[in-house]
Amino acid sequence: MKAIIIDDEENSAQLLKILIEQNCPELEVLAVFINPHEAIKAIKSKKPDLVFLDVEMPEMNGFDLLEAIRGNFKAVVFTTAHSQYVIKALRASAFDYLQKPIDVNDLTEMVKRAIQKTGKENKSPQTEEIHHRLERLENAQRKPNVQRLAVQSADGYNMIAFDEIIRLEAESNYTHIYTLNKKYTVARLLRNYEEQLLEAGFIRVHNSHLVNVKHVRHYQRGDGGYLIMSDKSNVEVSRSRKKEVLRILLGEE
Repeated sequence: MKAIIIDDEENSAQLLKILIEQNCPELEVLAVFINPHEAIKAIKSKKPDLVFLDVEMPEMNGFDLLEAIRGNFKAVVFTTAHSQYVIKALRASAFDYLQKPIDVNDLTEMVKRAIQKTGKENKSPQTEEIHHRLERLENAQRKPNVQRLAVQSADGYNMIAFDEIIRLEAESNYTHIYTLNKKYTVARLLRNYEEQLLEAGFIRVHNSHLVNVKHVRHYQRGDGGYLIMSDKSNVEVSRSRKKEVLRILLGEE
């Protein structure tokens, strides 16, 4: 596989190149670019399998650059040291990303996924999705921050304050919403609530569970572990989400 690295911080870009050379023999770094405009020309010319792309750059952010190189690569991996907002958008859109400082294990696992992905696809099908999702999130950022969830009832809608919601649980085509005083069951998929709630301090801890961080009282170690919530309920944490859940709960950047 051929790769190109783009990062406005030269030290960061060179460090990633070294980590790849030392730990990912199946990946060849064709070039490292600090200037995004030069990177665009090279990507259109070389059409690499994989692009490592910094999110926050002064001249052109990663999403603008992604638009400019669309169709000229097979997979992209965003790198970022900052914005939790950006990380949530990337995670929700199924993009691969590496959080700085980059962990070698995360890097090698990501390269394995990229190899599997590019073996099946001729181009990244995720590009459209990230643009649509970011557009929706950016529009939401411009709107008043309404900290309530509208839950349909027989005669209208119940407006539930986010702080009152402890957790949401998926069951087939239904979602159970557990609050401080009541349980609601609605005929909507859990993912229909995820985007709104991730921006309000909720985290996805399992395919079937979305929890309010404010109501987490204890993390119990285990294979993935589980959370004890303020209402004494236990919520399983999946193995694949354990690291990210602990990072959020421990307040690590």
